[in-house]
Amino acid sequence: MKITLDLKSVRTPAETQDFLKTALAFPDYYGKNLDALYDMLTQWDRGATIALAFPAHPAEGVRAYLPRLRQVFEDAACQNPRLRVQFKG
Repeated sequence: MKITLDLKSVRTPAETQDFLKTALAFPDYYGKNLDALYDMLTQWDRGATIALAFPAHPAEGVRAYLPRLRQVFEDAACQNPRLRVQFKG
């Protein structure tokens, strides 16, 4: 399964987390932070490739957040053999 996440329109970390919760069908108890994201991704039990499209010119509110988000996806993919990640932009 391939999931494409287009992050080009996110403007804040909270908006980014809301988007991820919906797009990845995380449960209601999802904590909407980078630690919770890591936990969900390392426990991902379905084989998937997640392709993330990052904006070339991110909004000020997420400029420092998106590199940290990318690192979480990379770290989780290293820990979970069922998960692959790809980055665009």
